[in-house]
Amino acid sequence: MRLRERPQSLSAMPTRLQRAVGMAVMLSLPLAGGIRLAESVHAADAPAGVAEAVAAAVRLATAGPTGGQAGLAADADLVAAMEPAMLVPCLAAFAEATPAGVNWLSSGLDRAVEQLGERVPLDELTAFVADAGRPARGRVLAERWLRSRAPEQAAALLDSMLSDPALPLRRAAIEKRLAAVADAAEPEQLAVHREMLTAARDVDQVQAIAAWLREHGDAVDVSEVLGFVKQWRASEAFDNVGGIGFAAVYPPEEAAAAPNVADWKAVTAEGDGGEVDLNAAIGTRKGVVSYAVAEVDMQRGRTAEVRIGSPCAVVVWINGEKVIDREIYHASEAIDQYVGEATFRAGTNTVLVKCCQNEQTESWAADWKFQLRICDPLGTPLGVQP
Repeated sequence: MRLRERPQSLSAMPTRLQRAVGMAVMLSLPLAGGIRLAESVHAADAPAGVAEAVAAAVRLATAGPTGGQAGLAADADLVAAMEPAMLVPCLAAFAEATPAGVNWLSSGLDRAVEQLGERVPLDELTAFVADAGRPARGRVLAERWLRSRAPEQAAALLDSMLSDPALPLRRAAIEKRLAAVADAAEPEQLAVHREMLTAARDVDQVQAIAAWLREHGDAVDVSEVLGFVKQWRASEAFDNVGGIGFAAVYPPEEAAAAPNVADWKAVTAEGDGGEVDLNAAIGTRKGVVSYAVAEVDMQRGRTAEVRIGSPCAVVVWINGEKVIDREIYHASEAIDQYVGEATFRAGTNTVLVKCCQNEQTESWAADWKFQLRICDPLGTPLGVQP
């Protein structure tokens, strides 16, 4: 894979990043008399120190997984030595940060905030955190700084973040709302917990809220809340002795967009985790492959995430297009273990899963199952079953 080259200046940035950091500079640099930079001014026209710091921040944000360590370290030092006016413009560089870039930029900015001390621009950070259109990673980092320096300002922001696109901020807002009714009468607590169950997206937070509701007599179907696909049809077993089945193309995947399921067994996913247990559905077997198909309706055509968890090797097709394939056996399993992106059409879509069981005989290798849900990037369930 060819690594992206390090931009050498603001003009060398990707276009979307130019716009993001340019707007950050425009909105955060007050001029004499309180007049701000005009919206027609570009980031490259900003004071030299700010432009230089922003360019360094972008180089950090777009860092590849290897190479250029000395240059990146120098950029991190430059960012760490910034003046207060540079902080918010540099946060905008998270807009297209790579995984490695997140670490580089976060480290440099943390050092910058430490050296700025009481000169950290709290009001500008508050405005940045409050703007849901800003990069989520930057907002989360800025909120952490605010929380340690101006806890009341940070706490006040959470009141409007119950549907925030930055999941850590949404999570904190939900926790604050729940804590606020901890000593209230039970009817009020029930109402708030039900509301927060709808707002929550982190799986463990959904589970915790649901557990509280159940303890207080309110039946909750966690699998419905998380949006697991529950109605499936499972095929007969095919050969996977010696691991041949993962690569083998059996009849169901020859017609993956519309497999013939007339003789397949109806299976309903069970439990809070929405698990399709193939041992229970078609018999406990080893060295075998089974396919499962489901239909999911979308109100409109869109791109969405397909999230599957399984202790077994799995392949997933959406309308005949392969979106996930992982040949790993009994290493781990978790909700949303593997995530792929797929294009769904308006109306009915076909989901086909290939789940392979190997020949290990240990008790911990007995499970032959999977769980699948379709979500937006925040984890909001999408689609319904006809």
